[in-house]
Amino acid sequence: MQVEPLSELTQPQRDRLAFVELRLRFIGEIRRQDLMTRFAIQSAAASRDLALYKEMAPGNLDYDPKGKSYVLGPAFHPVFDFAPERVLSWLAQGFGDGEPLQRKAWVASESPSRLTLPDLDVLATVTRAIHLQCPLGIEYHSISSGRTEREIVPFALIDTGLLWHVRAFDRKSQEFRDFVI
Repeated sequence: MQVEPLSELTQPQRDRLAFVELRLRFIGEIRRQDLMTRFAIQSAAASRDLALYKEMAPGNLDYDPKGKSYVLGPAFHPVFDFAPERVLSWLAQGFGDGEPLQRKAWVASESPSRLTLPDLDVLATVTRAIHLQCPLGIEYHSISSGRTEREIVPFALIDTGLLWHVRAFDRKSQEFRDFVI
């Protein structure tokens, strides 16, 4: 079976596949039920979408029979090119998870830019650690102490309006701290 390019899929199919990728990359797992709930589709349609995504991106997801879910594959490589602002909006507010074929503004507008936007691969690692409630090894750069390695247990993202932080328990200092992503 030949896999259709994204441009030949319907918009609802692209939206569902984009949702699959967002859940895998930033949450670390997806279940058929997640698709069924989000898009009000039947089990068979959710299974077809997962199978199509697996064909389009071999190595991006693996089935975990114990957890009855699809998990991030070892050879993950994104199919969709999401802007960091969209991912942050999806993570923070739970909407905007559709993937338009072409980015097009409906109304011309300007908004202030952030001081920095986090690297999506780093953000994905942090959000998976939050969701899976597991510790994370990081390199921390401080003006006073320089570069150090830390083990943190992240539990929330914080948007200050200019920077994104991760709130975590720092095992080295035995304190809760905020770290800029």
